[in-house]
Amino acid sequence: MPDDYSYINTRVRVMRTKLLDGRALDAALASGSYQEFLRVLTETDLAPNMREATGEGAGLPELDRALSQNLFATTQRVLGFADGDAKREIETLLMKWDLTNLKTLARGIVSGRGAETIGQNLIPGGTLKPSVLQTASQASDLAGAATALSVGGHPLAKAFRNAVNAYTSTGRLLDLEVMLDQGYYRYAIQATRDSSLRRYLSREIDITNALIARSSRGGALDPNLFVAGGSLDAAAYGRLATGDAGGNPDLTAILEAPSIEEAEVAARSALDKAARNSAVADVEGVGIILDFLRRKEMEIAKLRLIGRGKYYELPADQIRKEVGA
Repeated sequence: MPDDYSYINTRVRVMRTKLLDGRALDAALASGSYQEFLRVLTETDLAPNMREATGEGAGLPELDRALSQNLFATTQRVLGFADGDAKREIETLLMKWDLTNLKTLARGIVSGRGAETIGQNLIPGGTLKPSVLQTASQASDLAGAATALSVGGHPLAKAFRNAVNAYTSTGRLLDLEVMLDQGYYRYAIQATRDSSLRRYLSREIDITNALIARSSRGGALDPNLFVAGGSLDAAAYGRLATGDAGGNPDLTAILEAPSIEEAEVAARSALDKAARNSAVADVEGVGIILDFLRRKEMEIAKLRLIGRGKYYELPADQIRKEVGA
């Protein structure tokens, strides 16, 4: 297996041609019913995963499993192309989904949602073994989940344990989530040799800090919630609370968003743009893979939203708005 990106990128370029194009997504949006939506998907490269979802009596859980299986197979295929430093860097990208899953796990346990509900909201594209996540989701409290996650020595297991301790002290989920962010980005930067990936991670960290500042709007920013590693230093982070983004239009859009939901949309848009730019500027590095993985993630997320809209017979305009089409 190669330790460089030329071979990997050649294979990923082929995989990129299999992503749903605008025409296919438009067909999914234009479908007149949930069953017609499923039929559209069976005419795409997702067809091998759709057997259970189209069976008699199948509903959204079966669709979610089909989409999850497709995403997991895609990420594992990309990872299988690599070895050495390249594999470690791709794992770092996939670990962002581990970060999201750990936050979902923590929120679910704190709110008492139960293992089944937590499991339905997990993204099966990261590097944590599904069996470990399943065991952690069955824990009765956060400490038990931290113990379950420690099996196997995953890089984020220690960060989760420290984040649980922070939550125990303050009772604020924001403290737990930011400590997870800090642990992930600290590891990711140390594990990365590719300069374009470092630049992307720096942009992602800045956007994370802007989202933290947006959620704290109207109050002073807690310096302990600063995520280091981006272009902002602690002083610039503090100024975000006043709306001063240092002239960065992406951060300004997040800070000025009328709601947290719209701030998150602005953040996703900025990261999509950063990934596209990385793919153009770094054709011999990780940029193409980074862009592909983001596109695949958004494809699956949009199909989940469209599927729910069709299942619950929501108006077409509402579905399009939620999908961002």
